[in-house]
Amino acid sequence: MTPRHRLSALLLASALPAAAGETTLTPTASAPSSGPDAWTRFNDWSIADMLFPALHIHGIGGASSTDPESLASGGHDPVREAFTAQAIEPGLSVRTKYLEAFANHIFFQDAHGDWGNEWEEAFAKLTNLPGGFEIKGGQFLPHLGALNDKHLHAWDFVDSEIVLSRFLGEHGLLLQGAELNWTLPFNADPVFVSIASIGYGDAREHSHGEHHHGPVEPPHEGDEAALANDILTARWMARYRFDDFKSVTAGVSWADGTNGFGLDTSVFGLDAEYLWRENGLEAGGRALRLRAEFLWRDVDAYSEHDEDEDGVIDISKGDEIFSGNYQERGLYAHAIYTWNTRLDTALRVGWTEGVNDFGQDERFRLSPAVSYWFDSERRVGLRTQYNYDHLSGGRDEHSVWFQLNIALGSGNEVR
Repeated sequence: MTPRHRLSALLLASALPAAAGETTLTPTASAPSSGPDAWTRFNDWSIADMLFPALHIHGIGGASSTDPESLASGGHDPVREAFTAQAIEPGLSVRTKYLEAFANHIFFQDAHGDWGNEWEEAFAKLTNLPGGFEIKGGQFLPHLGALNDKHLHAWDFVDSEIVLSRFLGEHGLLLQGAELNWTLPFNADPVFVSIASIGYGDAREHSHGEHHHGPVEPPHEGDEAALANDILTARWMARYRFDDFKSVTAGVSWADGTNGFGLDTSVFGLDAEYLWRENGLEAGGRALRLRAEFLWRDVDAYSEHDEDEDGVIDISKGDEIFSGNYQERGLYAHAIYTWNTRLDTALRVGWTEGVNDFGQDERFRLSPAVSYWFDSERRVGLRTQYNYDHLSGGRDEHSVWFQLNIALGSGNEVR
């Protein structure tokens, strides 16, 4: 195997899912050696080996000890007990030697069962540029932390991480702008792989989903703390492979920009992941993935009482309108064990510190989950998850969710 081919195989193996919810289209150990089966051939949706359509469907329902919408922090979190279309997501990837593109649209139901839809990503990028560079432009999920650039169909749990939804927005940070990615030049034998990313743009506006539910109105609207305009993002990721079976990935991320108050918000993150695969570079077998990420944000905010009678804020007045600086921490950790090509068990712990002046409580969540896939390619599966939420003030809530996941079409998605 040439160094180039070995690099491709190692990078592919590093992306293989030891986690529930990540779809792999590589042949498993149980696949017949004579060639792809009928199910695999049916899902080979490609046009001229250049256009790759796909369709992901997620339905969810369950029960909660309180109104599910009050516990939802992410834009696609469960919001009602009745079975709901969490997301129906058609997507299209374009792949050529020097130009790649991706677009996807999402249809969903809200807490009342009404339908909504929106474009999530629509971007193009130049690839195979000299020096290991790629340039992306359009509307996209930038490389920021370990999970921001992952779609719902690549999640390991039925709902989003509470710290990411609070710090980056209910849909994560969705940037309208450009991003430069650089694969740093190292030895062709990929024991060590490192990628640096830098992006700039404005956040796409969403309707706000998280609001204060307490008896006292806070001095600040917490949703306005999120990054909004003139956002600069940066991430450095490095992966070290001990051998074909074990690897460690670590990253550092940072974002800064203007928030909804017209002042400054910064977000800093550290993430790390350990991956063990029983079969190494080959598909199938048992696997263990341990992942954790710590985030910290710094927010400048003003109060509505600082507006004049016309609702105008003059930030040039400095301390006359400046109400405060707020700092908050949060983290999550995952442990995901793959027993075989069809079964995963997972455990998640999440915590956010809370900011009283934003009406955002301290929150702790514990989530065990079990995922079963009806086919060895992990295209059709059922996930069961329990959430224990502990909120400040001693409030405990319990929820159980059942999620149906269906992935059709090509898995050759451009990221």
